[in-house]
Amino acid sequence: MAVTDIKDNVRLKLELDVGLDGNRQVIKSKTLSKVKTDVLSDDLFAVAESLAGLQSLPLYKVKRLEEIELVDEEL
Repeated sequence: MAVTDIKDNVRLKLELDVGLDGNRQVIKSKTLSKVKTDVLSDDLFAVAESLAGLQSLPLYKVKRLEEIELVDEEL
């Protein structure tokens, strides 16, 4: 069986550091959708850093979220 993967959806997720609540780290996130599926990770990270500069909270983590469809080529 030959299976092909097709990038269906890419999103950029910014996780922002709110601080500590007792011993627990509190994180707020902002997710941007409709990112081009062929974007390079370096470019996506540069955009994330630029957007983080517009936020009042410091950037904690940057995530690239991908949905990939698996298609059976034999069908």
